[in-house]
Amino acid sequence: MNAKQISKAIKEFNSFLISAHINPEGDAVGSQLAMASLLRRLGKKVTILNESPVPHNLRFMKGAEEILKEAPADLNFEAAVILDCPDVGRLGNVARHVTGDKAIFNIDHHISNVNFGKYNFVDADSSSTGEMVFELFEALDIDIMYDEAVAMYVAIMTDTGSFRYTNTSSRTHMIMAKLLDKGVGPYEIYGHIYENASLQDTNLLAEALGTIKVTDDGKVSWLWVTKEMLKKTKASLEGTEGIINFARAIEDTEIAILFRETGTEGRIKVSFRSKGKVDVNKLAGFFDGGGHATASGCTIFGTIEDVEKKVITKARRILNQGTSSKGTPC
Repeated sequence: MNAKQISKAIKEFNSFLISAHINPEGDAVGSQLAMASLLRRLGKKVTILNESPVPHNLRFMKGAEEILKEAPADLNFEAAVILDCPDVGRLGNVARHVTGDKAIFNIDHHISNVNFGKYNFVDADSSSTGEMVFELFEALDIDIMYDEAVAMYVAIMTDTGSFRYTNTSSRTHMIMAKLLDKGVGPYEIYGHIYENASLQDTNLLAEALGTIKVTDDGKVSWLWVTKEMLKKTKASLEGTEGIINFARAIEDTEIAILFRETGTEGRIKVSFRSKGKVDVNKLAGFFDGGGHATASGCTIFGTIEDVEKKVITKARRILNQGTSSKGTPC
């Protein structure tokens, strides 16, 4: 379905639940806030519910305080709008509220999306889900207000790596120009998101950088964040956002990998980044994960040594096979 078809279908319902994937980042949160405002301007009742809290560097956006972590006792809605999420399982605990009797709007740009909704608006060519929400404003001919523009700017800017990634298109820049015309200040937003690190997060970065390894040919680079590092620095998993980019930036690297130990024994989150020649969505798929061709992830259970060996071996194999694809980062 396209934006016009989704916009028409939205008008058929009066109350909505909005949710996004666990551990939401800028695209997920920004898209949620813009979508919630759009629906309210259409006279709809809206509840925003996520399993995970809003990251501290995104709480400056208007409406972020309204994103709930616990479902209200009187939660009632006719349709769910699931944003930036390739499958319902990625909603975490919120998935139990999205039952079969509810209409589901699936709005996403992940190439790995399984089209789980009744209404699927999935476009892997879009830079971000925020860009797709912008299309809904256009399809409904609703003039964008300042706070909505900020939310969509955050969504698009973060998912394009400040317009550095290959998913950045001429349309992306045209959209951003329209958002800037609404009064969005790039300097202020950049400061909120990228110049707001705590001392704990900075100390965690120092610890993680000390673990960087590269393969003999330099094409695979990886690093670790362990539970011991988190305990030592008193940082949180939220503070690991962006650490993988330091491995990705190493000369000759084609695949960058970040391994993160979680609070669950033996559970390791693995993030993949590519500079564009290698499809890391396929790499993540070997471990039941997914995402985009240049940014994907998965979860693997095992010891640090076993997980690292297994993943690096598979990454080398994919490189040797010459797997390549064009795609968009998460």
